[in-house]
Amino acid sequence: MKTNKFLPILILLITILLGTAGCKNSSSEDEESDAISLTQQKILGRWNLVEFIEETTVGNQPPEIINNDPQNIYFEFLANGRVKTNAEGEEEYSYVVKPDNIMILWEKEQKIMELTQNKFTFSNTATEGNTTYKQTYFLTR
Repeated sequence: MKTNKFLPILILLITILLGTAGCKNSSSEDEESDAISLTQQKILGRWNLVEFIEETTVGNQPPEIINNDPQNIYFEFLANGRVKTNAEGEEEYSYVVKPDNIMILWEKEQKIMELTQNKFTFSNTATEGNTTYKQTYFLTR
């Protein structure tokens, strides 16, 4: 008689386990991949460089800031992971979008600071000894 009471409970537990095993919550990897895809889609297309700022900081001194006024410089980000630019002559480079608003361009890590339909701002920072160099690119459509 005891096995007759145990069997329905066992079947119910197995059914619950099988039912919940098929359910899967979105993982953080999926969310990260979706965020990267969205950023890649926003980047695609032609952008005009409207401002380029170079900052050089030596030790604790105030930074030396050079605000360049670029003329007719463009970046065209393509879906195949390439970018065309005339920043230093007509050139084509690869780029990769990474998590946490990072883009690899010119083999340097670029921090995406702003990315909207019409604005794209990114920067990179490098340090040599006690000197820090920062470049910031301001692009618009």
